[in-house]
Amino acid sequence: MPPTQRLLLANSAALATSIGAAAVYLAFVQSPPTLERMVAKTASTTLLSATTVIRNGPSLLALALAFGSLGDAFLAWDDDNNEDDTKFLFGLASFLVAHLFYIAVFWRSTGSNGKRKSLFSGWRAVPAGVLVLFVPIMLASLVPQLDSNLRVPVIGYSAVIFVMAQSALTLEHHQVIAGSLLFAASDSILAADRFLVPTHSPYRVWMQYAVWVLYYAGQLLIALGLTPL
Repeated sequence: MPPTQRLLLANSAALATSIGAAAVYLAFVQSPPTLERMVAKTASTTLLSATTVIRNGPSLLALALAFGSLGDAFLAWDDDNNEDDTKFLFGLASFLVAHLFYIAVFWRSTGSNGKRKSLFSGWRAVPAGVLVLFVPIMLASLVPQLDSNLRVPVIGYSAVIFVMAQSALTLEHHQVIAGSLLFAASDSILAADRFLVPTHSPYRVWMQYAVWVLYYAGQLLIALGLTPL
């Protein structure tokens, strides 16, 4: 089999299995922590990292996806009914590192003319402005509801994902921009679900599914957008 054909086959297999694992995890979204739940969740993002390597994508992107997978592993075992926030904090730290890698790879990516887009040019000003307004409002709502040990980590994480999304908006890759905004939206819904919405609220069902769908779709769009075959 020619090397190009082997590459295409490996890429298709990894990508299809990743999407399949993400679909399987939908059945576990509201389940208590189990090994099967953790495997389905982490496999989806681990295979996106593998897909990046197969497609000869940026190593920083593969690292971002790998740390996202590590965060998935911690959060898959986290139970928001448990008062111990250790797994949540480890997951938050893993995703913070992932976003730092995303920021690095975004800033290494330039347009066809070697320049970046301005945040205030055309349609980009709308999502950029919404982020500037939304993040402080969200934090003002969240911080009073957080235990003291969570306040600094959550504020720091919010600042990093804000920079990640704004960095993506300076790119020409519309697919990557969309993925970054979906990722940010997923995190916002997750924060609201965990800290703002009452435990028995009927809204939590769709919120938890939305978190996963937006998160995985965001990672998928970023990964494919930065690794064209």
